Amino acid sequence: MTDWIPTTGDGAGPRYLQIVAAIEQDIAGGALPPGTRLLPHRDMAERLGLSVGTVSKAYDEAEKRGLVSGEVGRGTFVLRRMSSSKPADSEDRTRRLNLALNAPPSTGEDAVISDALLAITADGAVKDLLPYLPHAGSERHRTIMAEWLSRHAMPATAGTLFVTHGAQHAISIALGLLAKAGDTALAENLTYSGMRALANHEGYRLRGVPMDEHGLVPELLDRAFTETGARVIYCMPTLQTPTGSVMPPQRRDEIINIVSKHDAFLVEDDAYGFLCDPPMPPLSARMPERSFYIVSFAKCLTPGLRIGAMVAPPAFRDRCINGLRSTGWMAAPLMAEVIARLIENGKLEQQIALKRGAAARRQALAQDILGDRIRVSSETPAFHAWLPMPAGRTTAPLIMQAAMAGITIATPDALQSFDPMSNGVRLCLGAPTSDADVDFALRTIRGILDSAESISFV
Repeated sequence: MTDWIPTTGDGAGPRYLQIVAAIEQDIAGGALPPGTRLLPHRDMAERLGLSVGTVSKAYDEAEKRGLVSGEVGRGTFVLRRMSSSKPADSEDRTRRLNLALNAPPSTGEDAVISDALLAITADGAVKDLLPYLPHAGSERHRTIMAEWLSRHAMPATAGTLFVTHGAQHAISIALGLLAKAGDTALAENLTYSGMRALANHEGYRLRGVPMDEHGLVPELLDRAFTETGARVIYCMPTLQTPTGSVMPPQRRDEIINIVSKHDAFLVEDDAYGFLCDPPMPPLSARMPERSFYIVSFAKCLTPGLRIGAMVAPPAFRDRCINGLRSTGWMAAPLMAEVIARLIENGKLEQQIALKRGAAARRQALAQDILGDRIRVSSETPAFHAWLPMPAGRTTAPLIMQAAMAGITIATPDALQSFDPMSNGVRLCLGAPTSDADVDFALRTIRGILDSAESISFV
């Protein structure tokens, strides 16, 4: 066999990840059969015109993903071909995959962030990021983030935007301004776990509003406001977690009208809005005077940055500043500077494109493997998908059998038990290291479901 050389240089991410992607693609396509010996690090570097360090990093990453194995004194060898067949039992027993954690897939963000930190150090900017800065964030950071949001369908200015310690911090501040202990707050009946934790901590009474495939059901939201006297609703109109629903324009109009009718406020969590191309206009863009709009840079980059942004009504500006001061003083300026630089140099948009691509691939795997059992957005790629249970089945056996196979999944608790959508599980497709791991996990889940269905006919 002639020496295998990866096709790289298309600009889609760091070169080492392009090599890994080529290895993965050619294994899947059969061009790299098991046992193939890859060129030594130095030889591959010379053939590609890259540094030895870049090739070594690529081989290390490919080994972490289970694609190759490096043997001292012998070389680097392809382990297996990814296919529709179930991996060998010996491999099955060693896998531990987490489909309960909704993290973004890795797309080389570590190298991008490292480069940004090196640049901050090299140009002497660190010293300006170490003192106490404004509670809302530096004007430079707020201006850059506001301009970025405005390009993504959410009008914002430095005066209405607040830099936060991630989206959870922003949600906490917004709810704290709109409700007190003992007050009722509305949310989708299946809601974000962080919202439930916040309600438990602060003593809010959460009232669930049932959903359908398009999100909140308008007449039931109207009824919930009337029955409870609540003044705030927290929701995720775009790629709702856990169900993955995307609220269409007409439904958004209805929800806006109902919130206005009840003189209430909206806390809109748009953590996954960046996956829409073109952007889906947020509800908050249509009702800025009674909306708190929240984004997180964790989902389009990595959770460890802990930087989010909140756009609040101008009338709440002073109270938002005090909320930031009392709950964290200010978001970490160094991390905010990383975000600002990645926006300025275009690397954030590059990462977003890579995350969309990874989400689309993994969502396609879910559709291919689980078929009409699973509910995914037809137009927008997502990091998670909703797996409803068939009539008469519960989630407990699936979760238990999946755990025995080394796969962690979890069922969300419904705020109201009568919601017919509440019987299901969220499958998080982003956290596994590779597409091959996602493939394995989904086929394992399908096997569990198939076995249960076969038994039911006996």
